[in-house]
Amino acid sequence: MPGNKWTQERIIEEIRRLHAQGVDLSPTGIRKTHGALFSSARSQSHYGSWRAAVHAAGLDYSSIKRGEQIWSKERIVRAIRKHHEEGADLLSAEFKRANRKLYSAACAKRYFGSWRRAVEAAGLNYDRIRGQHFWSREKIIAQIRELHAQGKSLSWSAINHDHPGLYRAARRKENFGSWRAALRAADVEQVATPPTKQWTRRRIIEEIQAMARDGRDLSQKAVMVSNGALLSAAKSTRYFGTWRKAVEAAGIDYETVRRRRGRPAGGAKRRARGLSGESE
Repeated sequence: MPGNKWTQERIIEEIRRLHAQGVDLSPTGIRKTHGALFSSARSQSHYGSWRAAVHAAGLDYSSIKRGEQIWSKERIVRAIRKHHEEGADLLSAEFKRANRKLYSAACAKRYFGSWRRAVEAAGLNYDRIRGQHFWSREKIIAQIRELHAQGKSLSWSAINHDHPGLYRAARRKENFGSWRAALRAADVEQVATPPTKQWTRRRIIEEIQAMARDGRDLSQKAVMVSNGALLSAAKSTRYFGTWRKAVEAAGIDYETVRRRRGRPAGGAKRRARGLSGESE
């Protein structure tokens, strides 16, 4: 696994980097978002436990375990920029729910007082993002069809829980007026029970590793074109939340993916072969 192997030094660097970004480093949180790091840190060949790894990084494990984060304006800005670079919809209800601590800190009076001011402090154009976030009839239909292709339940209760922004937009009078009417416009049936081809964290990881073994470009822009369903599933808050986290959970260095964007994914290909037990 040249260039991608976890070492004690790399584990410590990654823990410190994530801590600086305000990422939840509690065992429950890190297991969900950075599974490869969590597993490597707990390996007997490294630190044997997450607690020991956190201590080695010079952090207070007792506060980490409680999920406490010491926010600052700088940390909030870095976190917002990071999510924006990863293609997250900063204005969606799903994003705010998945990143509740970041959102709450940004809106606190001691920091920015509102999410808009925090986003603008990160150097981003809030109005432009809001324009991209706007739900048109075409965008609603495209999203419904994409969820349908993924085998997701399209019942109103499931959509209202998992995709509240989509549900509310579809029901607006200027759009379709009801969820049922939106489904008819998208020419799909409600899927009460998803078919057998349903995404899971394991299946997402396996598909990413398979793409890497084939030498495919794993940059977000390329995957959006080549395998949009995989990208959407990976970025779902039900699974990884961002493409970067999904790639890292597959044991692939995301920074290498970014550097190799548009070029054959040789390093990722070798890494994926190592993960699957294949030899050159």
